[in-house]
Amino acid sequence: MANLVGRTRRTPADGGPAGEALTGPLHAVDAAVGRPAQESHEDVPALCGVPVQVIPVEDVPDDAGLCQTCQYGS
Repeated sequence: MANLVGRTRRTPADGGPAGEALTGPLHAVDAAVGRPAQESHEDVPALCGVPVQVIPVEDVPDDAGLCQTCQYGS
């Protein structure tokens, strides 16, 4: 069951606002993989396969949505 979310790490090529380390839409992460990764701050694969960093619910922007693959499946 996917009940955690993550975001991809920003690379220098992404540009965007300075100081933001994470970018893009939210991605669903399986809890069995995501819980340990949340504590260790390691990247893990989301349900769609994109490597993400699990973020706390408090850090989820109000206007953020899941990527289409995580939301609707492949």
